[in-house]
Amino acid sequence: MIDFAGYSDRKALEDLWQSVFLEDSEITEYFFENIFSDTITPVIRVDGEIASALFLLDCTIGDYKGKCVYCAMTNYSHRGKGYMKTLLDYSYDFCCENGFDFLFLVPAEKSLFDYYKKCGFRKFGLRRSYTFDSTTPEIKEKLDFDCEFKFSEEIVEYWKNSCIHYGGKVENFGLVFDDDNVIIRNASCNFESIPQEYKKVDTIIQGNINFGEDESPAMIRTKNKDIESLCCYVGITLE
Repeated sequence: MIDFAGYSDRKALEDLWQSVFLEDSEITEYFFENIFSDTITPVIRVDGEIASALFLLDCTIGDYKGKCVYCAMTNYSHRGKGYMKTLLDYSYDFCCENGFDFLFLVPAEKSLFDYYKKCGFRKFGLRRSYTFDSTTPEIKEKLDFDCEFKFSEEIVEYWKNSCIHYGGKVENFGLVFDDDNVIIRNASCNFESIPQEYKKVDTIIQGNINFGEDESPAMIRTKNKDIESLCCYVGITLE
């Protein structure tokens, strides 16, 4: 059966999260202390135990409000039973019934695009790559998008702290760096926030997960054709 997890389920959710994603406990603790109370968490229970779960985070695309699927996870002993598709369908119906315009997610790896397509999602976001000119920090091709995808400040802070925990560092404008000072993420989801000094020669700008040229970085499910047609900025990876 599907129901919504509460704070009494924290330990079970943390254990499932860490078993699936091998996440450090500090990351899950931060999430549950700072984000979980404002998060919708549909779960499937089998014999009273959580077999599959996901978190629904608030997000916006321009003036449209939606939910972002985060940490979709199923216990290894219950995989292959269709539980995750059931949760995704339930989450989409929840959005439609409660005044939200879309359900959004970022596949963790390229192979998952086909799976989510079968679950009713379509590719969404900037669909091209751009490089900086070899002599100036200006973009060769115009990075044109209709609007930006955004999370709340609390979620962005959680994201930044997660990156810091794993050895990165975050400057006040929201860029996240790895140990070699390579920009790996723009946590503020704002293209204009990138200082000129970091718009490096021959740097590739594309979706927030680098799956190659012309790959959309994310996926969306919505009945609103206007949203589907948007070219949306959802954060970047600079390499």
